[in-house]
Amino acid sequence: MGVKLLMKNLFTILLGIACITILFYGHSYWNQRITTASNMAPSTSDKQPSKVDTQTNENSNELLKLTRNWPSRSIDRFQQTLDEKKVFKLLFVGSPAMGSETSGAFPLVKEHLMKAFGQDHIQVTIQTFNSTSTQFIHNHTPAEIASEKADLIIFEPFIWLNNGEVLIEDSLKDATTFMDDIQTRNPETAFILQPAFPIYKAKIYPAQVEELKKFAKKNKITYIDHWSTWPNPDSKEIKDYLLPDQSAPSDKGNQLWSEYLTQFLISKSESE
Repeated sequence: MGVKLLMKNLFTILLGIACITILFYGHSYWNQRITTASNMAPSTSDKQPSKVDTQTNENSNELLKLTRNWPSRSIDRFQQTLDEKKVFKLLFVGSPAMGSETSGAFPLVKEHLMKAFGQDHIQVTIQTFNSTSTQFIHNHTPAEIASEKADLIIFEPFIWLNNGEVLIEDSLKDATTFMDDIQTRNPETAFILQPAFPIYKAKIYPAQVEELKKFAKKNKITYIDHWSTWPNPDSKEIKDYLLPDQSAPSDKGNQLWSEYLTQFLISKSESE
């Protein structure tokens, strides 16, 4: 009896040890599985962006849609300024035809641009010079403009003021010199060309503007053909859009010009 009892007690002890061992290793195994699964599961931040990030991206995409008519270099640069939270600099350069900060077509265009893009994203300024293109170049003005480090320059290359003073081929050479000078100093700067306003029954001026348009196409420079929206320059109707001496657009002309520029620079549809 003594031996049997001893063997029974020993068996019970061994069985207890075996159960404890199984429970210990089972618990360790499941802890390891849980830890591994936790490490493999994506964090909350990896699963989806925050609402702020989503809204920022959506806003950037909406702003980029407005730039469809811009040169591709300018669109890329605008994307970069959005990503870097910098201000995109848009500069109008040319004769006083476009007006100034407070008069003419320019303030109307600026108002629409600032409203569409916001002051946190775009800066719109103008510099005008009452001179021929040759005087403009010889006065070292391009160097001064380059210091502005504009991302996009909308350039009216003095064709109207050059009329009777500078041959069209020299006007285009001056335009090329100016743009080359700017891009040498600021490689990221892009250009859009536009003519000044049309006038009533001009003889040579329309042909010079047509040469500017051909020049832009040949050199793959974006061109704003706002003349297409003015009344026929040979009709009396256009007089309503100009001052009596034809030195500048009237309020009606400034409104027409600014609306065309606004629609071009702020694209509202896929078809534009």
